[in-house]
Amino acid sequence: MQARILLFLVAATLALPAQAKLRDLVEISGVRDNQIRGIGLIVGLNGTGDRSIAAQQLAANLLKRLGNNFLPQQISPDNLAVVMVTATLPPFTRTGARIDVTASSMGDATSLRGGQLIATQLVGFDNRTVYAIAEGAVLTGAVSASGATGSKEIINHPTVGRVPGGAMVEQEVPQRLLAPDGRMVMHLRKGSYETAKNLADEINRLIPGAARAVDGLAIEVRLPEADRRDPVAFLARIGDIKVKVSPKASVVINERSGTIVAGGDVVVLPVAITHANLSISVKEALDVSQPNPFSPGGTTEVVPRSDVSINEQGAQIRMLPGAVGAGELAAALKTLGVSPLDLITIFTMLKEQGALQAELIVQ
Repeated sequence: MQARILLFLVAATLALPAQAKLRDLVEISGVRDNQIRGIGLIVGLNGTGDRSIAAQQLAANLLKRLGNNFLPQQISPDNLAVVMVTATLPPFTRTGARIDVTASSMGDATSLRGGQLIATQLVGFDNRTVYAIAEGAVLTGAVSASGATGSKEIINHPTVGRVPGGAMVEQEVPQRLLAPDGRMVMHLRKGSYETAKNLADEINRLIPGAARAVDGLAIEVRLPEADRRDPVAFLARIGDIKVKVSPKASVVINERSGTIVAGGDVVVLPVAITHANLSISVKEALDVSQPNPFSPGGTTEVVPRSDVSINEQGAQIRMLPGAVGAGELAAALKTLGVSPLDLITIFTMLKEQGALQAELIVQ
């Protein structure tokens, strides 16, 4: 029932013209996040570390760099864990700034709770440039406990932890708002030819002739000479422009939760929908079989008895004589008593038949 109500309300709401601010619709070409990562070692675990040679070898290598020579076999791995350290480097992050990092166990450690991440170099995908150094106490927000008999209780995820502000940026990533000739390219987060055209038109109303839609995703803007010296102020000025949004007609289905979300532009062509329910009932009972009186060797037996019945309700047909929207379809299916799971099947079959004029996305 919740899925049907959600479908109807979303369809009814999105049927109205939608507008959004320019800054919420686009990203600037050349300005983006960057992923950095490294292999690190966590120490100080309370017997919940790795039991593999990898942790011992990594610890031995670390001690060797510090001027101490130990064989890997001389180091107990119970309090050590090898982890993959990852972080997101936001655009325009300067040297000396701090960012959060995530540490994920790569071995058989059972918990990272209470551990300390030793200084780890975080590199980009070239595996050469060091963009940050991560170090600090690992917070997991998780608890795990086990008994001698094998019983275990775990709350949250103890083998992944975070180090808030644990990495210091050592190298900036070059970012560029403007091309040398004064052009700025904006990319829509969701491609749409109509939205791209509307966005370019709105910019041109403010600055005539400055913008053009290159395709359904990119809008090219040529900044006036006066604005090229301060592109940040230019973006702040146009960020509040209201743009009419024309999203692609789509139906998104989450099969695990039974949730269906459909846009207001979804159209269903004339079609007939049949819905029927089939129920099978199997009942088991035990009967007692008694021997005849005074029969030699007779014994009392327990005999199972099965009762199988099949009940098929009459099929109901709902005709959609003309093209309808998602809201009208939801109302029509509601009269058939369709469950959320049945609704998913119906939408899938409508797409295969060609009656559903929208993109079908199943998650």
